[in-house]
Amino acid sequence: MKLRGLFLLSLLASTANSYAQETLPPVVVSSTRLRDVDQPLNQIPGKVIVVTAEEIQQLGARTVQEVLQYQTGVVLYDLNGNEFQQSVDLRGFNGLAVPATSVFVDGVRVNEPDFNAINFDLIPIEFIERIEIMPGTATVFGRNALGGVINITTKRGRSDRPHFEFDLGGGSYGRQKYSFKTDGPLPFTNLDYYLGVTRELTDGFREASGGRITRVLSKLGYRLSDSTDATLSYTHVLDHLKQAGATFASRLRVDRNDNLTPGDFFAGDLHLVTLNVRQKLPAGFSVAVNGFVRNNDADSFIKGLFSVSTQKTDTLSAGTTVQATHDGTILGKKNILNFGAEYSKNRIVAKNFGMFTGCPPFLTKKNTDEDVVGLYVSDSISIFESLVLVGGFRYDWDRLDFTGSLNDPCSFPAPVPLRGVPSFHRVSPKAGLVFAPLKDLSFSFTYSEGIRTPTTDEMFAFGPFGSNPNLTPMKSKNFEIGAKAAVHDWLDASLALFYTPVRDEIVLFVTDPDTFFGRNENISKTLRRGLELSLKARYQKWLDAFFNYTVTKATFETDFLLFSGQVRKGDELPLVPQHRVSAGINVHPLDGLTLSLLGNFVGSQFLNNDEPNDAKKLASYFVLGSRAAYEWKNWTAHVTVNNLTDRRYSTYGFQAPDPLRVPAPGVNVFAGLSFRY
Repeated sequence: MKLRGLFLLSLLASTANSYAQETLPPVVVSSTRLRDVDQPLNQIPGKVIVVTAEEIQQLGARTVQEVLQYQTGVVLYDLNGNEFQQSVDLRGFNGLAVPATSVFVDGVRVNEPDFNAINFDLIPIEFIERIEIMPGTATVFGRNALGGVINITTKRGRSDRPHFEFDLGGGSYGRQKYSFKTDGPLPFTNLDYYLGVTRELTDGFREASGGRITRVLSKLGYRLSDSTDATLSYTHVLDHLKQAGATFASRLRVDRNDNLTPGDFFAGDLHLVTLNVRQKLPAGFSVAVNGFVRNNDADSFIKGLFSVSTQKTDTLSAGTTVQATHDGTILGKKNILNFGAEYSKNRIVAKNFGMFTGCPPFLTKKNTDEDVVGLYVSDSISIFESLVLVGGFRYDWDRLDFTGSLNDPCSFPAPVPLRGVPSFHRVSPKAGLVFAPLKDLSFSFTYSEGIRTPTTDEMFAFGPFGSNPNLTPMKSKNFEIGAKAAVHDWLDASLALFYTPVRDEIVLFVTDPDTFFGRNENISKTLRRGLELSLKARYQKWLDAFFNYTVTKATFETDFLLFSGQVRKGDELPLVPQHRVSAGINVHPLDGLTLSLLGNFVGSQFLNNDEPNDAKKLASYFVLGSRAAYEWKNWTAHVTVNNLTDRRYSTYGFQAPDPLRVPAPGVNVFAGLSFRY
């Protein structure tokens, strides 16, 4: 199956690599914290992936994760058992409990501040203009970006005339989607608007795995020639998602729709206000400002075999980033100098009520105030037309003020208080160069450093396991060499090789082998390294294709004892497949008609909780999908078939005497109709 899957994927891409093509449009990106001055992609050292709104539509993606799964360096897995809450991380950091990838939407970090989790269900995919993926430690974007950054920009109003769009769709497992969007100029000088509303419903393919989501994005924009651009947006997302979770492999062999403990759910209520202003000044200077207020109230219920737990978390965040840029020349050399400062404050209030079989109920209360400061400088200078040097650094300061209490009469005769005020700071440098001996060929090298600060749950865990207020931040060093090329203006290719050693990785390990007492501690070294190859091609107007291949090896570089057993140097981190291949081809045989075929291969990987690498791996899998879309005047009809071969597979597993798996859905269909004016 593995060889057959790789062969099919190679066929998907090979068709596009035979004949002369028409020119692919140039790609520009922003390598700064706030989007201000764009640079050509081939002048940026390091790997950068750009996904446009048109490409999202061609993929037929219904969630952000479905877009990301086809990109290099990305690993997707489903821990919760529904299609909206799949986890994503970059470059081998997905084996950790705490994500090491940062996600920004319109300049606002949307990782939840208590555990750095990414709630992709709160990101409105239907309103996305572009996604920029920067794998590898992203120094300028600050802490907790060891794996990289996913930078998302949402749509805004156009200035030509009012536009309206209606979408409706439905498919397998009771899936329904209704969407309305409108944008255009307002009857006031230089003002524009954007408004989008989406409602999604599904029963889920497993028992108690459905959900409902409502998303609203409204945006007011102001443009004054090319010098001033400002937007003020409000996002509201309300969802209630059932979580089927993992179940025993022995039960899945009988019924893949099985839910071991029905009743789990997650409910979120997000309000986000974002202000972005960009102002050009004389002499090549410009200023960009971002400000936000974000409130997310989340409720969850988890039912285990011997426990129940209800948690309510209220998170209020606010902050601002101010960035200044000079795009000009120094001693006759083109130079882009960028510096900025950001500050954010987070307040998290969490209450957890639970009960274990045979014990009285317990109540946990946690209150955290966090202050985060960042200062950064970067500079890009063209020494020659063919040589660009990049350098800079970032200073991060993070202060946590935590208080908590545990009332667990089964374990402790009296309430247990906890208090801590840890702070962390670090200067992280970055450097790189781009050498372009030919117009359409460039080579690059980049070096960057970053940190991931400990969470309050890691430092102040309740009960006999996990507490360690003396944890230090994880530190990464990322070395990357790469090449980018355009062949005859019809093929874009990029290759990146990365080497990322990490110090002070945080893991929960045994401190007393006799009693198996343990806590979160820093281990000295881990290592991620790999290769990422991307090809994107077009043949005239009737065919385009992509092919992505990723090799990743993530290993522990020291010996230590975990609850799962003895880990030795060279053992692999769980949930990191060594090989990933994705490919797709879009054919346009008639005006308005697009036929697509997409494939995704993910290699075998060790299960979560199998750090000693003793158990059987989670099996590799190959998933094939297709899509057909037809545009006629203002109408578009489309149908997508996922998992064409009805492959039985799992993207996540947990090692136990009877291993647990989260099964993926079988063959399923989604069809829709849209009207655009």
